[in-house]
Amino acid sequence: MNKIYKLCILLLLTFSAFNLNAQNTATVTATNFEIINNGANFRFDVHALRTSAAPYEVGFATFVMTYAPGALNNAVISNENPRFNSGSYGPMTSAVFFGQQVALQINYTGGAGEELSNVPGPTGFGERMGTITMDILMNVQANLVWDPTSSDIVTPTFGTVMSTYNGNYNGTLPVELTSFVSNISNNNVTLKWSTSSELNNRGFDIERKSGSDNAVWSKIGFTEGNGTVNEIQNYSFKDQNLTAGNYSYRLKQIDFNGNYEYFELQNEVIIGIPQKFELSQNYPNPFNPSTKINFSIPADSKVSLNIYDISGKLVKSLINNEFKSANYYSVDFNGSNLSTGTYFYSLISGSNTDTKKMILIK
Repeated sequence: MNKIYKLCILLLLTFSAFNLNAQNTATVTATNFEIINNGANFRFDVHALRTSAAPYEVGFATFVMTYAPGALNNAVISNENPRFNSGSYGPMTSAVFFGQQVALQINYTGGAGEELSNVPGPTGFGERMGTITMDILMNVQANLVWDPTSSDIVTPTFGTVMSTYNGNYNGTLPVELTSFVSNISNNNVTLKWSTSSELNNRGFDIERKSGSDNAVWSKIGFTEGNGTVNEIQNYSFKDQNLTAGNYSYRLKQIDFNGNYEYFELQNEVIIGIPQKFELSQNYPNPFNPSTKINFSIPADSKVSLNIYDISGKLVKSLINNEFKSANYYSVDFNGSNLSTGTYFYSLISGSNTDTKKMILIK
């Protein structure tokens, strides 16, 4: 009798362990939180990753997050995962409830469902289900967090999927940017922007990218913010000595807690080719030991840029009869191997020539 009892207990434990191992599980993550359109909209992605060993199909799924009452509205879905938005699935939907909840819904319509992937992918969070974009209505802490009791994934046969929900956003919504414009002078760009109010604002990274297909954003400067203020603040930043081409700019506003949001310049900045031959005064001048020489040529030509001492002796050839396209150029000169004194730099481009004086002081 005792042996039978022990055998029953062993079978029960084995069956329980089998059920535990067979449990369908997933991790759902909200990520890529971003404030866009000069503070008008808030955007984030929802990803899902199968974490159980055995595959399973997705039936209906609802992902719900709560936020500060009245802070956001008008949820719009984009980047819908095509695997869960066609075939056995109707169009994905999004909705706002009670002025403080946003939901993304996968709508299963019948037939063979799609298996949820267990591949983390480049983000580490699995496949993206969709992107939610909302209007920002209030300048408050977002307090965007998951509502696990309202969120759910079930299989086509209504089997349960035990899900873990990660990724909350407690940043500020937002610094109120009222304008962001650009002015162009030759190959220099001045960016100007204004805020009507600021909350916990540490400052702005200024970022730029060129118009090429593979261009990436790069930081080119930083301007300090004004903390918390409720009156208009004006800012400016000058980006100098650009080559001809198309450029985009954006501001990365950062608060003292490390939260950030982006504001993109709506227009593309176009630097055209120079209209005239010009050799600029070196800067700095006097210098020790390095300085920068800027020049522009309005037509393709061979170019020479040489450095001479006070007696007219050639001491350095920076550009030696090289072919250059019409553009703006900037050349660095290091005089660490020269003695203190007056020097001349001369530019030759086609039939154009110009010479200027510079002073090296050690």
